Amino acid sequence: MRKIFLSLTFILQVLLASAQAQIAYEDMVGTEELYETLQYLADDMAEGRATGSKGKLSAEQFIRERFRKYGLKPFEWNYTQSFRVQDTLTGRNVIGVVPANIMTDEYLVIGAHYDHLGILGGNTYNGADDNASGVTAMLDLARIFARMRSDGKGPAKNLIFVAYDCKELDLKGSDYFVRHLPFPSSKVICAINLDMLGTTLVPVHRNRPDYLIVLGEDTLPSQMQGVIRRSNAGTRFGMDIDYTFYGSKAFTDMIYRTGDHYSFRSKRIPSLLFTSAFHDHTYKPTDTVDIIDFEMLQKRTALIFDIIYRYTLL
Repeated sequence: MRKIFLSLTFILQVLLASAQAQIAYEDMVGTEELYETLQYLADDMAEGRATGSKGKLSAEQFIRERFRKYGLKPFEWNYTQSFRVQDTLTGRNVIGVVPANIMTDEYLVIGAHYDHLGILGGNTYNGADDNASGVTAMLDLARIFARMRSDGKGPAKNLIFVAYDCKELDLKGSDYFVRHLPFPSSKVICAINLDMLGTTLVPVHRNRPDYLIVLGEDTLPSQMQGVIRRSNAGTRFGMDIDYTFYGSKAFTDMIYRTGDHYSFRSKRIPSLLFTSAFHDHTYKPTDTVDIIDFEMLQKRTALIFDIIYRYTLL
């Protein structure tokens, strides 16, 4: 009996230590880092990040250097994955890997598109929310998981971080990536897409700016369903999460089919979209840094870290 008690005590101590370590890494998400990254990607010098533009190439280089700085490994020996879009246009995904700290052949893909509309009619479409906000969250997640890996604390699954090009050109970047996986698609336990995470302009419920929309949970294996609710439970997050698009089945289906996660779902890979939804500034020159709520972007990023961490343990 004493041995059983000691064993249970040890297990509880391990779980408590794991939970404390998880919270410590969540707390690494900071508004200063988020602001610095988003400000760069949505600056006028990025020229709206249209595929093939000098500004988009500058954003590509910025993301690549961040992956290198954080210690992510190149994907198939290179951080850049080039593909032909048209005869005179080349797309370029930027990819970094945080290997699991234990032997596994399973992967999670965490992605966000970094292209936008560019300069149209003399106006620069900076795309601060669409989708500098998603790329900013993705880069901070990469930074923290890479730190966790260097500390020997995880992750328990291989994590692939992807900045997709050509979302605005029929999802060509994510489609190319998933069609050229160097391992069976069945080894991807989940693809997570971060697209427009930075505003509090269209809350799901009135007076609840701490909201988040998550689409696609029903595509996950049964053991992964419910993880988002468990991560969100309690006072640490307690966000207003909607698993539909404002209660509309038609809009839920339409929105789910128009993002980079759908390139994975088309290959029967479980796929999620995290978003704070489109708004009056979407696809307009007014989508600038001043509409971003950095405290809420921080909270959403920390919650998504918690969710991904829990997925890696399953």
